[in-house]
Amino acid sequence: MTTLYMLAAQSRVQMMSFIITSTDGHLVVIDGGNTCDADFLCTYVRKLGGHIDGWFITHCHSDHMNAFSSLFERHADKITLDRLYYNFPSREYIASVPENSEKSLELVDRFETQVREHNIPVTTPHRGDVFTFGEMKFTVLREPDESIQVNHLNNSSMVYRLDANDRSVIFLGDLGVEGGHQLLEITPPELMKAEFVQMAHHGQQGVDKSVYDAIDPDYCLWPTPDWLWDNNNGRGYDTHIWKTVVTRGWMSDIGVRWHYIMKDGTQEVPFDEYRNNPEKGYRFV
Repeated sequence: MTTLYMLAAQSRVQMMSFIITSTDGHLVVIDGGNTCDADFLCTYVRKLGGHIDGWFITHCHSDHMNAFSSLFERHADKITLDRLYYNFPSREYIASVPENSEKSLELVDRFETQVREHNIPVTTPHRGDVFTFGEMKFTVLREPDESIQVNHLNNSSMVYRLDANDRSVIFLGDLGVEGGHQLLEITPPELMKAEFVQMAHHGQQGVDKSVYDAIDPDYCLWPTPDWLWDNNNGRGYDTHIWKTVVTRGWMSDIGVRWHYIMKDGTQEVPFDEYRNNPEKGYRFV
């Protein structure tokens, strides 16, 4: 049986961290979160055996890759990792980002320093690649496209599809509207449809509704803290500029059954339970 864990943030900052395990002994990590999430991630991986078969990074933003850097800076002796999978855009593209490009390059340098210092094997995934870990199959649906010149780093997000135990999950990272439209153009409809979806950009101002319509999910995975979930910057429910509540309305329109939300703590999703208990999870009220 495959089990997915969406780890709780160890601060109030948004982040994204998934662990997926299988009963045949494999473990995969996606992203990992911020620097402050590294210790918790390390502890969780050790609780699940301590060995990572594959670690996938969606894109080079701090709340998705800094936990990797911090974990290997402080805890490299506590886990083992077979292979790292990432495909970042060129340094020139990162440097062209109007906002905070120097900081982004520093974070990439820190990340790649740990890769080199610990001799971690790296695969650069490309669209169409398939990676198998026992009963888990990961298909790359999208890679960075430097022709997209808006919302640069979010739109550089890799998109991964997981198939296991007759269930499927699409991980969108922080993909934006433009990258989402491209994803629809290049992906066959049968690969877009999935039971589970990771909500793009923490559930707000990511892809538009057309992508979620194509996925037509039954269950949503929200890497979303409470303040973002409620669009509340201190003045009350749905009073700020974030679009989370709008996205929640889209999911209601689609008819999503249940929702897993990071604000509620670490979420454990055993795939096999859905055969006998399809209404497992969190319902909007």
